[in-house]
Amino acid sequence: MSDPLSRKYHHPYEPYPIQLEFMNALNELLTNDQYKIGLFESPTGTGKTLSLICSSMSWLRNVETEINTGVRSVNCGDSVSKDAASKFESDHDSDSEPEWVKQSFNKMKVKVFNDKAEAYERKLNELSKSRINVISEDRLVGSGRDLKRRKKVAKIEVEIAEDDDQQFAPMDYHSDSEERTEATAIDRNSELNGEVQTLLRQYNERIKPTDTNSLKQEIKIIFASRTHSQLSQFSSQLRLPDFPSSLPSSADKIKQHLKYAPLGSRKQLCIHEKVSNLKDVALINEACLDLQKETEPVKRCSYHFANNDPVKQERSMEFRDRLFMHIHDIEDLPQLGKDLGVCPYYSSRKAIDLAEVITMPYQLLLSSAARESIGLDLKNSIVIIDEAHNLIDTITSIFSVSVHLEEFLQCRDSLKTYYMKFNKRMNGGNRVNLLKLIKLVNLVCEYTMTRAQKIKIKNGDVININEMFDKTTGDLLNVNKLDRYLTTSKIGYKIQGYIDKLEREKQPEELKSKSKSSTPVLFKVIEFLKAIANPSSEGKFFFENTSTSSATSNLTLNYMLLDPSHKFKDIVDQSQRVILAGGTMEPMSDFTNYLFPYINSERQILKFQCDHIIPEENLSVFPIVEHQGEKFQFTFTRRKDIKMINKLGDYIIKLAAGVPRGMVVFVPSYKYLQDIIEIWKKSDIFQVLNSVKNVHFEKQSSNTSELLTAYSKDIELNSRGAILFSVVGGKLSEGINFNDNLARSVLIIGLPYPNLFSGEIINKRKYIYSQTMKETNGDTQKAERAMKEFYENLCMKAVNQCIGRSIRHIADYCVIYLIDERYKNVDVQGKLSKWIRDRIDCDDDQSLGVLQKTKMFFQRKRS
Repeated sequence: MSDPLSRKYHHPYEPYPIQLEFMNALNELLTNDQYKIGLFESPTGTGKTLSLICSSMSWLRNVETEINTGVRSVNCGDSVSKDAASKFESDHDSDSEPEWVKQSFNKMKVKVFNDKAEAYERKLNELSKSRINVISEDRLVGSGRDLKRRKKVAKIEVEIAEDDDQQFAPMDYHSDSEERTEATAIDRNSELNGEVQTLLRQYNERIKPTDTNSLKQEIKIIFASRTHSQLSQFSSQLRLPDFPSSLPSSADKIKQHLKYAPLGSRKQLCIHEKVSNLKDVALINEACLDLQKETEPVKRCSYHFANNDPVKQERSMEFRDRLFMHIHDIEDLPQLGKDLGVCPYYSSRKAIDLAEVITMPYQLLLSSAARESIGLDLKNSIVIIDEAHNLIDTITSIFSVSVHLEEFLQCRDSLKTYYMKFNKRMNGGNRVNLLKLIKLVNLVCEYTMTRAQKIKIKNGDVININEMFDKTTGDLLNVNKLDRYLTTSKIGYKIQGYIDKLEREKQPEELKSKSKSSTPVLFKVIEFLKAIANPSSEGKFFFENTSTSSATSNLTLNYMLLDPSHKFKDIVDQSQRVILAGGTMEPMSDFTNYLFPYINSERQILKFQCDHIIPEENLSVFPIVEHQGEKFQFTFTRRKDIKMINKLGDYIIKLAAGVPRGMVVFVPSYKYLQDIIEIWKKSDIFQVLNSVKNVHFEKQSSNTSELLTAYSKDIELNSRGAILFSVVGGKLSEGINFNDNLARSVLIIGLPYPNLFSGEIINKRKYIYSQTMKETNGDTQKAERAMKEFYENLCMKAVNQCIGRSIRHIADYCVIYLIDERYKNVDVQGKLSKWIRDRIDCDDDQSLGVLQKTKMFFQRKRS
């Protein structure tokens, strides 16, 4: 690799020019203290993930080298070293000490660190030579007995599961005053346990060749993405580069392992036979924590380790070391945990302190409570969020909740049933708090039913929490205390388990074995009630009603987060840099307006957009204004125009005749797609189109895999190819790759604006209007423009996502047709991704002229 920039970033291949531009821009962001945020758009297929890895890891190893040679200093993670440093500073006046004394002290610290780091690398090398299942019996301390014990535990758990209803009875819960008395005893026990553990650690340190406490990685790269498949892709890409060692003394002697820790949820990592079979994440979490509270050892999870179990602690540390031997995918962790006999969910946390790179799903990063529970400190970290085009929507979704009125009524009845069954087995703390919960749920039900009887509830109507508690004692209920009760007691798992059992008993025998995959109603209701304690400035409670009558059967209660910046701000404040990357990041104004409104976008945000790696001639983009004198304007008022729909069908037939293999057509909604197909079937359009290319179309009930298989087979086996009608925002519009012959052309029909009358859009627009009015001292024109831009951005993000499905690698080629006269608007084009808008051909408005250019485009490709 001759290019010095390629060597600088240790890219495993010869990078494309745009990849070098990307890595240079990222390096500028990381090295320039002016910047806090990076917005990076690089189309799918341009090696975005590898560019992120190479640039960020090269920067990190450079920084580590400076730290390890004493050029740069950071806060040391070793408590012993910290104590030594503070003692030195207290015993010596640092200003009066000779420079050589200070330099000698710093050199000593650096040498001690490097010696320990090198010893740890040797340990990892030795471990990599041994097989995972070669673990001496004396180290496992009676592994045979452990295996028998686990079988015994499993047997007991089965017996408990079959034992009447006692398993669903709650454990005792104590009030705040009782907790304080009990806490005194617990604190004393903890103190004694701590003293024992200190003695054990002191003994172990004498026999262990390496002390890893002082090797804490102060600067980390934290990579988050939306799906587990994207995180798996990241780990596979992380294996490709080879980064130099940051340990100067061992640069030529020993390889420095890239310490990578993939973190996940219990759903991914739990290996407990009973808990891991549960389908819902909330139930898995509750069940796991419930087992940890068991006082009888045989009932506890045999894989979980406690602080007073030195054998399990040692195994968990070995889990960490074996994790660092190679770049492991998160799918490897459950088996590693089974081999060592420890919980992979909790053992993976042991790797956090020493890890250079950490991956996790969005939900784990975005929740401050989740980060705190796993011990993840973002200080000094570089946070990279991939597939960030939907980050704002994801934050909104995570912290919003929707519960059907019927679910509230069902939950109320379930709570009453549970209380009647177990109230005599409850202590006072459980009884009082459960009655409060029942009362709160009942207040919500009564408020909604009474309001629905008085007036017809419309979409977006505000739920007034103060009105809900009016003339009741509901306002005296402390939601935060109830939340603490539910979190501490884990009674939700017990209640849900009992209700599920009652439901199974009512079901026919053939349905009893089928597990539910939807979120249990109780947990949805609890999340809604928790939101009552949120500041009113952050979100809004409102109704959604899909019924045209006054009936309550289609009534839903919603809490929607309106200000995502508040939930994301602690990540920005704590981390060193935040990088948002994606294939289609336009319109970027959404990020600056709604996610980072407190950041100076001109000075502190670096924006990077690059072209696609494909040659210029491999992509053409045509806005289509009209056909045979009929203007294409798929607005809400005109989209049902039969004449326009038939002209659209005629034009698609002509395009289909000139486009080889596969065509993908995106329409605004399932309902509109159904309307179009029905209109075409009444004429000969559908029949003619089906004779030119086999027609496939997406339905809400479609099985995506089966639909794609049928479409792909038609393209492969039928010379005329096939055409697939899909829906913007549907199952095929994101995450599906229509590469090569699957999409030689993509058509976007109209501008897919979301439903203006949905409760979410109504309340979000109101929020944006009121916030803009506050910020501009009552400028109504700016407030109107802000609402309009927000609405347009939702539409154009969806368009960019659909187009981005088509080009997936350097040799791919495609023609894009934007069918609506509004695509000629400069403002609309400005919201398209750079690589798309740079290829827009506006020279010829005539549809027949575009047909001729299409024919020439594919003739060149064939030749």
